[in-house]
Amino acid sequence: MMWGTFFVVFAAIWALQFVLTHLQVKHYQGKIKEMTRKHQGYLGTGYFKKRFGNGAVMLVVCDEETNIKEAKVMQGLTVFARFKTVKKLIGMTLEETRDLDTLTVKESSALAGAADMIEKEINKKREGNEAWIS
Repeated sequence: MMWGTFFVVFAAIWALQFVLTHLQVKHYQGKIKEMTRKHQGYLGTGYFKKRFGNGAVMLVVCDEETNIKEAKVMQGLTVFARFKTVKKLIGMTLEETRDLDTLTVKESSALAGAADMIEKEINKKREGNEAWIS
């Protein structure tokens, strides 16, 4: 009897975790779609991940001159974390953000990943491979 209860509780917790993770992935994909519909330019995503503890995910949209049009960060331990706008980045260039000391280590690391992704896409476009979102 005791093992049966254990397995039922375990299965319920596992199912709940599956549902909540699915909802977080839908939120992430929805934010990306929203940002690509709202802006023309390049979208970069970066992340900071720890083995234990909370991480960070950064979404950045830049124009052709690498001016940041929109920046959002999601931080937290749980599936309830949501994206928040990082107003201090809007209007800056990617180069200007490299020496920014007002971000946390997590945010800086995630931003660096997003900036690298955007720079790779810009270089692809210069080489003739289209990467522009519209």
